[in-house]
Amino acid sequence: MKTPQALKIHKISNVNILNNVNVLALILTIVFCSTNTALANRLETTKLMRHAAKLSQIGKNEEALKIFLEVTRKEPNNFYAYNNLGMVYSEMKKNNKAIKAYEKSLSINPTFPMTLNNIGFLHMNMGNYKKAEMFLKKSLSLFKSFHLASMNLGELYLKQKRYKKAMIYLKKSLKDMPSLSRAHRLMGELHKAQGRVDEAKKEFDIYKKLESRQK
Repeated sequence: MKTPQALKIHKISNVNILNNVNVLALILTIVFCSTNTALANRLETTKLMRHAAKLSQIGKNEEALKIFLEVTRKEPNNFYAYNNLGMVYSEMKKNNKAIKAYEKSLSINPTFPMTLNNIGFLHMNMGNYKKAEMFLKKSLSLFKSFHLASMNLGELYLKQKRYKKAMIYLKKSLKDMPSLSRAHRLMGELHKAQGRVDEAKKEFDIYKKLESRQK
């Protein structure tokens, strides 16, 4: 998987699928941050957040957590930092704290697509499907080519056996990001659930090939 070129951060190691997606989202969040004039001038904050993202990438979530907490203390209106704080809490399976961090981010900026995607993804994993759908759809309405939101919506509908909608959003995700390995795996699961064995095998093979490149 290619990292966003705006920052040229090292390739993501595939510790596990969930971590892979979360690390990508952390990096994308910093990319969003770098396009904001006010935050771009805070070079120290940007460096700290990039460093914390890399720490989370290699599993040092406790260290990453300390950095993001420090940033939120110094900059209480930094919704990027609250979003990343929520992601680290999510990685640590501290779901209630993650939800609170995401809600804080959205209270500062209700239209930030990354946080809307992340809180939707967490609600999906917690079984709160209606809330997940609401947040993910809002994220995608604000950023129409957001491949993570499309993929997560596809997974949500797959979980609910709403296969037609799952196909729409997984196809969209792969159109926007063809190298998104997890989307290929989900597409394979969707084909398998509907009895399309050959198509499922093809997607699983693509998934394995992409995963091997990221190791």
